[in-house]
Amino acid sequence: MADNNCPKCKKSIVAKEAATTSIACSGEECRRRFHRTCVNIDDAVFEAIQKNSMVSFHCDECKNQSPRSFASKLQTIEEKVNKVSNGVNQIQGRMYQQYFQFGNQPLQALGAGSGGMGPGVGPGGPGGLDGKKHPQQNNLIVVGNNCNSDRLQVVCDYGRWVQVGKFATNTSEEDVIDHLAEELKINKNLVKCTKLVKNDANLSQLSYCKFKISIPDYRFNELFNEAIWPSGVMVSPFTPRSQLNQNRL
Repeated sequence: MADNNCPKCKKSIVAKEAATTSIACSGEECRRRFHRTCVNIDDAVFEAIQKNSMVSFHCDECKNQSPRSFASKLQTIEEKVNKVSNGVNQIQGRMYQQYFQFGNQPLQALGAGSGGMGPGVGPGGPGGLDGKKHPQQNNLIVVGNNCNSDRLQVVCDYGRWVQVGKFATNTSEEDVIDHLAEELKINKNLVKCTKLVKNDANLSQLSYCKFKISIPDYRFNELFNEAIWPSGVMVSPFTPRSQLNQNRL
């Protein structure tokens, strides 16, 4: 490593001592080295940075970087998170395929027959230990997860609803549907939403409004994830008025 000058004091950082007397900025476009004494990094902080990958040092310039640059980095992080999320969904789909395709097959059908013989081969010839053939079962089940596909009309089971509020009265059903489609990465055609306001209600006299919402049963529990809703929003199971009256009786 060649000698470099500290950006703070402009004095040389001796290459042989750089590992202990200096510290590098973690900014992706920076990576400059500073004297530890120039940036007030004592032994305890320096040791923590060396041992913990979650702790890092950023120089003043990187801390005060422009909002545009910061927004660009946030977008890059978001893209990486989306890639990871898509990868997890693909892995989950493959796990479902493996389970439903092989989970219910007889042991011999998976090539675990006696004596290391081939799939479905037992002592009595083709088949299991009883000499009978065991046809392979192919119970493959896949749940679609392409939120960008809206050419095909899909029929899903909608057995449960939630009540969500409180929203500003100018919030529309389309606003809520678009929000959930983005947060859950789900086709917005699969989101059912109804504004809980009487037909003759004067919205200007209301202080807030609520919605009843449903998505396909296999993803319904995701509606109770607090991370997908703005702060202050309340989510609870929706009970029809007719059922409430029956419970009172």
